[in-house]
Amino acid sequence: MEDVWLHWELKRANFDTWCGYDGEHLFAAGAPTTVAYVRDSGHAERDDVLAYLLDEEGQPWVSEETLAEWWRGKRSFFPGDPSAEDPLTWIARAKLVGDQGLAREWLDRWAVDRPRDKATLSRLRYELADLGAFTEAASAQRESLVFADNAWDAASAWQSLAGLERQAGNHGAAWEALRECRRALHDVSGWTEVGLGRMYVEELFLLAGSAGAELAAVVFAEADRQARQVPRLPLVVLRVAAEAADRVGDQDAARLYRRLRDAEQRRIDGERG
Repeated sequence: MEDVWLHWELKRANFDTWCGYDGEHLFAAGAPTTVAYVRDSGHAERDDVLAYLLDEEGQPWVSEETLAEWWRGKRSFFPGDPSAEDPLTWIARAKLVGDQGLAREWLDRWAVDRPRDKATLSRLRYELADLGAFTEAASAQRESLVFADNAWDAASAWQSLAGLERQAGNHGAAWEALRECRRALHDVSGWTEVGLGRMYVEELFLLAGSAGAELAAVVFAEADRQARQVPRLPLVVLRVAAEAADRVGDQDAARLYRRLRDAEQRRIDGERG
């Protein structure tokens, strides 16, 4: 029961823990038992903790049934038998110790016989990309395009695919994906004012900075044209724009983007004081 004070300290440590650390942890000894223990204590945090534990009617805000369900969920994340662990947990652990091969083995086990639905493909794409398997990640992303049921989702999906194809070295496929992204953006109202539009422009410049010379020139021309339609490009985009301009040998554009980049950096530095 005395752990309630430690859980309270963790809960109120910062904004993230206040939002993300489950309040049920404070009721670990059971709701009525915990409330009675805190109420009878002389701890300096007694009143604050009690105010947190109780609702407006003076009752614990969590019932014993809800608490039991919460505990069942927690135990499912931390089974006693290692063989009962979710394969995704083993993937994370393997990556944590730097064993990419083992992580891939567990990923393959996780993926086998799973339905190729949106959730599976999204997780598969993320894990494969995190392991550096960009060609396979792109394949999973391409397969998931069928689940994009509106213009925004389609543009976002094509933009993600372009990035994966670029990282896989498939520059022609990346260019085609970006062209599809632009077609989808045509039906997104105000796309030039949102983050997705800026990500699209950034990916164009990134591709221009990595593709072969002939394709790079074509992509950079399109990137430059699209960038002029999108206001308030962030610093990261202006940096890759300047680099891409240098790479394709467009000195006028390079000077422009360096000037914009430096101005944005000064603005940010000024805001930071």
